[in-house]
Amino acid sequence: MYNQFGSKESLIVEALEECGRRSMQSLKAFVDKSRSPRGKVRAIFRWHDEWFHRPGFEGCVFNNVAGECHDGNSEIRLVVLRYKRDREDYIASVLAQEGIASHKKLATQIMLLIEGATVMAYAAGRRDSAVKAWEAFEPSLT
Repeated sequence: MYNQFGSKESLIVEALEECGRRSMQSLKAFVDKSRSPRGKVRAIFRWHDEWFHRPGFEGCVFNNVAGECHDGNSEIRLVVLRYKRDREDYIASVLAQEGIASHKKLATQIMLLIEGATVMAYAAGRRDSAVKAWEAFEPSLT
């Protein structure tokens, strides 16, 4: 494999980038099925709920890899950071397209809730964490 990628870090970077592409495509397709503004926002949480309930769920690969990579300037950590920013930007775009005020602030709040829910679903076995995160966030939409 090192003939193809040159180094372990390059292999991990490529794997993360492919995982990120697939994850974002899946999330976008899921959200796009909803018609109402509230439905689109809720779909973000529902997508995560379905993910948490899949057999073999092992948390977020980006979080897991970042926890093992202690060099904050490595290409691996930069890929993780880009992925997280891209997700937050996507969420902000969903909110903005639906005419929701403070879309950037709310996107940050959603990311914090989803990230916490992901950790709770994996580390604490709380597979209902995305539902609980939605329940915490939903009043923000009124």
